[in-house]
Amino acid sequence: MTGLASLWSTERVDGVLAPFAEAGLVGPFEIQLAAAAGRAAPDASDDELLALALVARATRLGHVCLDLDQVRRQVAASQDDEGTAVELPLPDVGSWSRTLASGLLVAAPDRAHDDPLRPLVWDGVRLYLQRYWSFELAVAEQIIVRSASAPDGVDGLRPSHVDAALEAVFPAEAPDEPDLQRLAARRALIHPVTVMAGGPGTGKTHTVARILAATLLMSEARGESARVALAAPTGKAAGRMKEAVDDRVADMVTAGLIDQRMAVRMRAVTPTTIHSLLGSLGRSGFRHDRTNPVPHDLVIVDETSMVSLPLLARLLDALRPAARLVLVGDPSQLSSIEAGTVMADLVGPGDDESPQADRPLAGKVTELRAGHRFLSGSTTSALSHAIKRGDADGAMALLDAGDAEVHWIRPEDTGAMAALRRGMIDAARQIVLAGLAGQDRTALDAAERVKVLAAVRHGPNGLFEWSDAISNGVWDALPVAKRSGWPRIGMPVMVTANDPVNRLVNGDVGVVVELGGVRRAVIGGSGELRRLATSRLGEWEPWWAMTIHKSQGSEFSHAVVALPTVDSPILTRELLYTAVTRAKPEVTVVGSEEIIRLAISRPVARASGLRYRLWPGA
Repeated sequence: MTGLASLWSTERVDGVLAPFAEAGLVGPFEIQLAAAAGRAAPDASDDELLALALVARATRLGHVCLDLDQVRRQVAASQDDEGTAVELPLPDVGSWSRTLASGLLVAAPDRAHDDPLRPLVWDGVRLYLQRYWSFELAVAEQIIVRSASAPDGVDGLRPSHVDAALEAVFPAEAPDEPDLQRLAARRALIHPVTVMAGGPGTGKTHTVARILAATLLMSEARGESARVALAAPTGKAAGRMKEAVDDRVADMVTAGLIDQRMAVRMRAVTPTTIHSLLGSLGRSGFRHDRTNPVPHDLVIVDETSMVSLPLLARLLDALRPAARLVLVGDPSQLSSIEAGTVMADLVGPGDDESPQADRPLAGKVTELRAGHRFLSGSTTSALSHAIKRGDADGAMALLDAGDAEVHWIRPEDTGAMAALRRGMIDAARQIVLAGLAGQDRTALDAAERVKVLAAVRHGPNGLFEWSDAISNGVWDALPVAKRSGWPRIGMPVMVTANDPVNRLVNGDVGVVVELGGVRRAVIGGSGELRRLATSRLGEWEPWWAMTIHKSQGSEFSHAVVALPTVDSPILTRELLYTAVTRAKPEVTVVGSEEIIRLAISRPVARASGLRYRLWPGA
């Protein structure tokens, strides 16, 4: 193509996308992508170029596809500076659909893999980038194929073997309702793919530990060595999984369900990140795939709500045909930062017990309900449930009740805000004092006791405002620590990038401590503390506060939930639910009634077709 023609293509795309760029709905990436497509296919229509830009933008916002029936809600939620909804020149859905059905940039699903590949796939309802359509199709096909296996054909296990092992690890009880934990364990041991869903404290880790014990017992009885992997999306979540499973192992020893020898075997199964399990090669992909599968017989993934669609596709691709996969998580929590709503799509309509040929997970999804993290009658538990079901009136009543567990501070209440800041600074002082004294475990415990969880990074009540307020207050109170170099002694830190050389992963947390006159970064997590020279920290940030997104997989005795003072697209029901359920059990919510109600009334509505592929008609 000549330079003049290339310029014409760019100018044409700029014209088509100008209103959307002005509204902030497309950026330079989408504009350049559409321009490149326009140069490759000069006869492509303006509606196709617009569709390409909008679906590319949608995937960057976590959507897997663009639903034309919901396109105005999905992409036109922008507002101008005065809060007035922006009117966008979107095509009529009917004519747009007809254009896509015959477009030069668009493939039908049955021709999507033909050569030459086209950047878009249109299935008559949803529009995909080719890449994400392939990921969604791969996940659905893998689950369908694996779920079709006969239960007693998975590694030669028979239901009778499973029941015998479960008798050993689940004490005999006569509950008032069905033992859903035991049911989830049984399904996990006899089906190739199962899903265990539940909120905080419903016994997910309790059940995972028993699945692990039963698997090892069955392998011993057969004179074999079971290969089991425990995995999570992040290093922080993997470390938390290790701690929680080890605690349950100790409980099982105390209850006489397993002996010390079995406890040692169970503790030897160390959780890792999914990326590590697959053998991440950075930009080159993964070492393990269908031609070089991971060797494990059973893979249990925790915090599945944080798993993206592309990562789940690669995990399924890398499992041996006879391996079992157990996906554990809370479908009401925030989804992955990347594209997909994996956990919610897998759970579908819930406990559907009627096996159907076109519903591969029917009878393989177990939703745990009884909460154990909070004491019976806990106000924090009641608040999380009110948020989860979208009951704004109920949530506000609980926040306004003055309970010892649940506190509500309005941003305009200057006295209460000042008292809260003083409390956070005092809590930070305890971290620094322990760091100065060389008390590394005490410092870590103090850092993990109370934490500000911010919805946004910038602006009033955001992460940076809280971090500055806490750090300035503590350094003013303890100038000796302020003069201790950088990072300062007593400063809590969070690792922000994977560092295989120093065995650090994104999300690891620690505290800078003076040990023997030398500053060390003491990193917590599963197992023994790691003490590193501060020069080996790599990429990190102060951990006086954290975003709600990064708090997933964590627990704090007191969680301070900081909401913005103005509306933001990030404010959703799932965000607030995730923040409140980090508390064990005390929570303080800082936000206006208007903002809290807005968040509760706004469930995440990511576009995805995976649920419809796994649960058609649901």
